[in-house]
Amino acid sequence: MGKGNIIASLDLGTSKTCCMVGEITRSGFIDILGYGISQATGIKKGAIINLDLVIQSITKAVELAEQMSNTKITNIFVGLSGGNITLLNNRGVVAIPRNDREINPQDVDRVIQAAKIMAIPYDREIIDVIPREFIVDGYSGIKDPVGMLGTRLEVSACIVVGLLTAIQNIARCVQKAGLSVESMILKPLAAAEMLLTDDEMNMGVALVDVGAGTTEIAVFQEGCISAYDMIPIGGDLITNDIAIGLRVPYAQAEEIKCKYACAMPSLASDKPDIEIQSLGDAVPRKISQKDLAAIVEPRVQEILSYIVNSIAGFNLKTMLPAGIVFTGGGLVHIKGFLEMSKRFLEFPIRIGITDSYGEDQTFTVALGLLNYIIKHRAFNVNSVMKERSASGFLERAKRFLREYF
Repeated sequence: MGKGNIIASLDLGTSKTCCMVGEITRSGFIDILGYGISQATGIKKGAIINLDLVIQSITKAVELAEQMSNTKITNIFVGLSGGNITLLNNRGVVAIPRNDREINPQDVDRVIQAAKIMAIPYDREIIDVIPREFIVDGYSGIKDPVGMLGTRLEVSACIVVGLLTAIQNIARCVQKAGLSVESMILKPLAAAEMLLTDDEMNMGVALVDVGAGTTEIAVFQEGCISAYDMIPIGGDLITNDIAIGLRVPYAQAEEIKCKYACAMPSLASDKPDIEIQSLGDAVPRKISQKDLAAIVEPRVQEILSYIVNSIAGFNLKTMLPAGIVFTGGGLVHIKGFLEMSKRFLEFPIRIGITDSYGEDQTFTVALGLLNYIIKHRAFNVNSVMKERSASGFLERAKRFLREYF
């Protein structure tokens, strides 16, 4: 794992834990070998509140992925998010000492390490360094300086910093599940690999992931992440409102939300065809989708207002020409959400989709992590290649599509 051609990713969410295993092919693409999904417990509003429950969730998801892929997972790349994540800007500079003055990958590694040299609070830790651009002898805007000639190499980088204890708690859960953390990667970076185009990221776009318990907002400009925020609210608030408003169990409220919720009463049906069994009532009763929309609409508007305030708080120098891309299972699939968003937000709006599975976002982060690793991390895909026949690749791809899709 990690050092070879087989890699695994882990997406820890409020409602689900997803593990995915992939193999790097000779052409540098990912061949999905298997996945595992388990119900997430022990995480609330993006923070771990019960280590044992999180360990159990990770263990189950990993075991399912191992069974499907027929692979033993030892190292894993973990998606990271949280309200304690901050983005800092810093620069690194190194000299190119060789006689030929040709910049090689080791020079790039050195300058990125130099960018890590900065003062941060004692309770924080650097998670990742994301190069924005390289500068060779004063010439800026370079994305890949390897092979160029120069005497001075600089990098302008985004430094991802997180709360030390939060990082350690995640690492401890993964380790107690029998795995080693290869590295931690900010989740929006993974989701962007699947949902955003290069044009959108260069022009300026906000990726908003509305989950069950949290809403993550990441702004991308000039091809790199420039701002990040996490709001500790998500689709569970709507479920909770339905449970209280209709006096039904939480599980039934979630089912009602997924099947019938509508964000705009004007789009809802007024036929009383939704049967519910309220707590304390002897017989079921029926309500209309419009009655349900009266509960859902105010909460959706509240979540959208938080998103607006968060983006305004970034104090962006320019607006977002590419608008906002929504993803996540907490809200975006509610009928009328897209229409309300277009009325409520003064940006172009679209729902994030992928070529693999459309608007279903179950695997967005897990699969995005694998693609991000291949694209942005140094992997020698030919050094430790295991021989697998073309028929083997095809058979596993068919099995993956058959079992889930």
